[in-house]
Amino acid sequence: MGPRVRLVLVVLLLITVAALAIPFAMSLSDRRTAALAAERDSQLSALADAAAGHDAPLQRLVDRYHEVYGEGLLVIDSDGRLLAGRALALADPGVAVAANLALVDAPASTWARILPWHSRPLLAAEGVRRDGELVGAVVVAVNPAAAARDVGSGWLWLAVGCLCFLLLAAVVARGLTRWVLRPVHGLERAVADMTEGISGPPAHVAGPPELRHFTSAFNTMAEVMRASLERQRRLVADASHQLRNPLAAVRLRADSLEGYVAEDGLPTYRAMSDELDRFENLLQQLMRLARAEQVSGSRQGGLADTTTESTDLGDVVGERIAFWWPVADRQDQTLRDLCAHPGPSVRVARHEIEQLLDVAIDNALRYAGPQTTVTVATPGPQSAGGLVDLVVSDDGRGLPAEDLANASSRFWRGADDPGGTGLGLAIAAEITAGHGGRIGVEQAPEGGLLIRYRLPRAGGPQC
Repeated sequence: MGPRVRLVLVVLLLITVAALAIPFAMSLSDRRTAALAAERDSQLSALADAAAGHDAPLQRLVDRYHEVYGEGLLVIDSDGRLLAGRALALADPGVAVAANLALVDAPASTWARILPWHSRPLLAAEGVRRDGELVGAVVVAVNPAAAARDVGSGWLWLAVGCLCFLLLAAVVARGLTRWVLRPVHGLERAVADMTEGISGPPAHVAGPPELRHFTSAFNTMAEVMRASLERQRRLVADASHQLRNPLAAVRLRADSLEGYVAEDGLPTYRAMSDELDRFENLLQQLMRLARAEQVSGSRQGGLADTTTESTDLGDVVGERIAFWWPVADRQDQTLRDLCAHPGPSVRVARHEIEQLLDVAIDNALRYAGPQTTVTVATPGPQSAGGLVDLVVSDDGRGLPAEDLANASSRFWRGADDPGGTGLGLAIAAEITAGHGGRIGVEQAPEGGLLIRYRLPRAGGPQC
């Protein structure tokens, strides 16, 4: 917004300066033209008076005038005969017209305005009177070069003054717009921090009174929102933690009742046991999510440093594939490791890489279906910004395109997933965000689902 505001101010200044400078420049030209015309009128009058005398040395006066001013001059009588002349011919149509107008005592024509590029001589004529009678005429070809140079010099100084004024005005406008827009930029950064979940410093209160009041109100609102979000996060964590003990007691009592349940009540008992399993899994995932959010928020807000531990992705991938291989084998599925060994190193703790892989591999094995292949890879070179891709994909049935954007949302589950919690990918998203990375859920080239983690490489720029 700053450049646009400065552009508008500069355009307005240019219009203002042009509206003032152009009339002033024309006024300079008119004054110099009038001064030259007055000077030559005086000299013409003197020459006409000299030519009115009977014994005046006209040719010598004409030659002297030409030597001093370098301008053509001629004197004629009332019949149009040349009495004296130098560097000016009566045969010139313009000279003849000017002489005839002077002989009939016609009003003198107004000189055209002299401009810096004007070089064509200007003709001036005056009648010669003797005892009140017109007896001849004096015609001068006035050279406007000196006057044009004076006008050009005046215009040049005027242009320099206007340019200096514009530069000064541009500097003042830049400072003024920066002063006005500085709190807007601070608000923009604060909004971006809030959007990313970063608990940054409050926006700096500065600028005009209206913006100061607005910035103060925004800071108050941001503090209230951060406090509300923190209370919600603590509520989820505390509630999950407090529910664990009663749920464990319910589980213990339910397990002890199995031998006392009648045959016709066993289906109900097993359904209840399955629901308890799901409840326990949900509480465990909620606690993991709350922990991941707390760590991620602390790292993004600068309250906790990101780890300096370097983890070899190839080593962790090999270990987790070995861990999940029995599960895949029981379900007639295949796990494939396409990572290099040793693989690229990332600046993420090993246990967090394990958790990311567990979420993605468990998701793939659970929903890809039998006789499918799950692939773990670190494809291609490191991406821009010092990030490394860790990809888990399968060739199963995948997700519809409209569901891909929601897959990493909290509590979102597919239509054929009645037993899941919908928190696994949300936890993975918090872990990656806490390290300055990101998660992507895409359609795999082989037709199934692809989960892409982008993680900071070891030795790369700190997030």
